Amino acid sequence: FLSPHVNRRNDRYGGSEENRMRFALEIAEAVRSQWPDGKPLFVRLSVEDDAGWGPDENVRLSVLLKQKGVDVIDCSSGGIRGAPVVSAGPVGYGYQVPYADKLKKEAKISTMAVGLIVHADQAEEILQKQKADLIAIAREAMHNPNWPIDAAQKLGVSSSYSLMPSPYEYWLEKRSKQVQNLVPSTHSKGIEI
Repeated sequence: FLSPHVNRRNDRYGGSEENRMRFALEIAEAVRSQWPDGKPLFVRLSVEDDAGWGPDENVRLSVLLKQKGVDVIDCSSGGIRGAPVVSAGPVGYGYQVPYADKLKKEAKISTMAVGLIVHADQAEEILQKQKADLIAIAREAMHNPNWPIDAAQKLGVSSSYSLMPSPYEYWLEKRSKQVQNLVPSTHSKGIEI
């Protein structure tokens, strides 16, 4: 609906930018009317699709989505032509973070950053520099399902196992107290035996 190169409609959902944004705004309004006020409403946007819909258009859309009750914009890119969009820079660590940063600053809405955010210190830096309000870990969580625990340990959280269900927390805390300076298997190359 958003891209002028894909949306060829000639009704009230096609043509002008306002018309192409209409469907997203109507959906947001309908969901917000049914979604509890105390729970955040997220919308994932392809901030740049390389097919006529880009960051400036998404700033305007995000302002309107916020007026409809959306709390957070999940900022991704691509989707129309299949290849990664690289206008924010080459594909590399955090390559889509500039999209979250732009929408956060210009649309004055909370954003979630995505895109090759794999290291704890990298994620923390994005948050500390206020480039985004949230970090989404997707493929990295598939690679390392214990990423939150590893990240907490690397960032110095003293009770990182408290992030786990209580039976796991109990046994892992017990092990960490029994073995001094225990290093998780995903923390480094390993140990010499």
